[in-house]
Amino acid sequence: MFRLLKLFCLGLCFSFFMISPVPASAQSTIAENTAKQESIPKNMPKELFDDTPLIPTKVFDNLFCIGSHSVVAWALQTTDGIILIDSMWDDHDAQTIIDGMQELGLDPTQIKYILVTHGHGDHYGGAQFLKDKYHAKILMSATDFKFMNSLSTGPNGPRSPKCSVDEFLSDGEQLTLGNTTIDIIATPGHTPGCISLLYPVMQNGKTLMAAQWGGTGLPGTLAEKITYRKSIDHFAQYAQKTNATVEITAHLFSENGYQKLEACRKQTAGQINPFDLGKDGFANYLDSLRKSTDEAIASSK
Repeated sequence: MFRLLKLFCLGLCFSFFMISPVPASAQSTIAENTAKQESIPKNMPKELFDDTPLIPTKVFDNLFCIGSHSVVAWALQTTDGIILIDSMWDDHDAQTIIDGMQELGLDPTQIKYILVTHGHGDHYGGAQFLKDKYHAKILMSATDFKFMNSLSTGPNGPRSPKCSVDEFLSDGEQLTLGNTTIDIIATPGHTPGCISLLYPVMQNGKTLMAAQWGGTGLPGTLAEKITYRKSIDHFAQYAQKTNATVEITAHLFSENGYQKLEACRKQTAGQINPFDLGKDGFANYLDSLRKSTDEAIASSK
């Protein structure tokens, strides 16, 4: 979207000096983008509606980021195949994931599992396309499978195809593929059956623990916010046990994610990975999450 706007500005400059009209196709694109921006709910981040592609990026030796300004998928490479964490909005995004993996030298036929963190369309929408193409298994919680199928508006609108699920995940369960084990932690609140993840990432021969909070964004009701707050503490207990220091999110518009991704592409040997917050930094991240939730709860009473 930003690139289109830049091109539009250039078009205005050229038309001023050359007296040439903006092509009808460009006018149509501009109108569509303007309408899209004007339709964004005031309480929602505009980035969530921005499908501008991001450069596919190797973040750790075994973890790769592919997606858009709106939402990303993470490809976790193991010795026995790839675990894909989330699948973006729709079939078009699924193809973006495929193209991005190939650009990074990954083989999409090696996707063994598609792990859906929660039942919103921007996380499950591309899953069925990838399952049908590569015979990967889709995993999510049983609670959010029901939630996904009970809602067909808002974040679960017609853009995002519902997916079948091969296995249901529960709190404290582990998913192992090859040399990699993911801890599954139930963190309801953002959705009723949201899950968060802990898994190892490697860089320069060193193994770190990554923590991926599954539901970015506070829910609407007071009861849901209270549940969300309890989930933070529940997840923190597991994260602390595993000495997690790396913070991963599906929505890079939070936590300066775009800048971190760019820094990874420019990273040189010996530099600390920008997604590695360190022990104190990760504790501060959790405290910030608690604080913002506590403030939201207080304002809702």
